Amino acid sequence: MLSYLYFSYLYHRVNSKRHCNITEYSDMNKENENKNAGISARIKGVIDFFKDTPNGFAIKLGYKRSQTVYDILSAKSAPSYDFFNRFINAGFSDKINMDWLIGGKGGMLKDEEVAIQEPQLAISADIQRIPIVDLSVAAGSGYINLNYVEEIDSIAMPVTMLKNGKQYLCVRVKGHSMLPSILDGGYLVIRMLDRSEWEGIRDNYVYVVSDVEGKAYVKRLKNRLKQHGFIVCMSDNADKQNYPNFNLYEEELHTIWYAEWYFSAKIPNVQNTFYRKQAEFEDRLEELSNQLQQIQKALNSNN
Repeated sequence: MLSYLYFSYLYHRVNSKRHCNITEYSDMNKENENKNAGISARIKGVIDFFKDTPNGFAIKLGYKRSQTVYDILSAKSAPSYDFFNRFINAGFSDKINMDWLIGGKGGMLKDEEVAIQEPQLAISADIQRIPIVDLSVAAGSGYINLNYVEEIDSIAMPVTMLKNGKQYLCVRVKGHSMLPSILDGGYLVIRMLDRSEWEGIRDNYVYVVSDVEGKAYVKRLKNRLKQHGFIVCMSDNADKQNYPNFNLYEEELHTIWYAEWYFSAKIPNVQNTFYRKQAEFEDRLEELSNQLQQIQKALNSNN
């Protein structure tokens, strides 16, 4: 009877311990699955960040077959020491925070500087960087030398908005000769024309012209190179006394840039300009009418 009770005690103790181990193993298995799913998601995030594919990623890691990467991404298996060693040797750890990759601590990128720059690198194939140069393109009596410019910043534009293989600059407009079309302080993205393109300059389009003395002008041009050997530089400002048209002969021309894009934080108030001109016209008409009346009175008195 005693031996039976002792055997029964041992049986229940062993089975209860086995049940406990099975429960603990199940909990541990779920925890590992969660960890695998987390690291799988982070590795997928790395692949997406570099705009790669699982197969391309596997090739970069030096795997002959991509199945290892697919198994990790599907959480079928956890990344091994060999995987992380390949990851580091492939150079991914130069940008990717390993604490984040392994344990989810911190951000994906190593530092904020990389985080700020990386989106630009990721889209560099579709974006062209255009220098903002340290000069002022004067819309009146300009002054620059486009041979000696200092880049102070840059802007990024989609390549679809630009001509392939052409030289571009972004310059700031200074002056009021092109009002109301182009405002003081606005920016022009300009494309340099080859000398062979000069004959194709279109009338009444905006260009940036520099002469051999280093002066530059933002003007609307009339092309008279073929007929007379010069271009006519015209201001949009109606005040022709202060902003008269002038000619530049071909031998005086240094560079001609076509103004492809215009950016400004201000919106030109064309309505205000129109009504101001209308008021000036009405005042002038009234003045002429008064003068005509005086002439008629003088004529009548003489008769």
